[in-house]
Amino acid sequence: MKKATRKALLSALDRLLQGEPTNIELKKKVKQGKLKVNNNTVEKEAGLSVGTLRNHPDIKQIIKAKSLKAKVDSSESVTSEIELLQLENKKLKSERTQLSKLKAKHLADSRKSEEALAEQAARHISMVKNLMEMIPECEREKAMDKVVNARADNVIKGTFNKQ
Repeated sequence: MKKATRKALLSALDRLLQGEPTNIELKKKVKQGKLKVNNNTVEKEAGLSVGTLRNHPDIKQIIKAKSLKAKVDSSESVTSEIELLQLENKKLKSERTQLSKLKAKHLADSRKSEEALAEQAARHISMVKNLMEMIPECEREKAMDKVVNARADNVIKGTFNKQ
């Protein structure tokens, strides 16, 4: 069984490297120019379950080496595997830097919005307090009952100090 699986995986790898998969999903990716040769696609092409390659570390190494070589061969800007990996590493570092900057920007915006919302809520509570003080004390409870009964979701919880 292990020999048959090994043979299926190696023939699937060869088909993928030639750009002629038999799997329908992978054929679509070839047409779109988005086919990648990796462990997952080799397992799909071989018609085997996900994780089959965990029992074949030697084939994993072959896939890694051949897919890297195929990338170098198809690339116009690099001539060796090391250059390709260095280029990918540089690209990933650049993306990480951009994402870190974006994260910092969003965090600052979030904090700014949070402060503005807190300030607005404080003003609102102060305004409601001042309005309530304008109503005679004996009529305040009736006024609040009228507001609450009119629309229950119209009340903001706040801390009102009786002074």
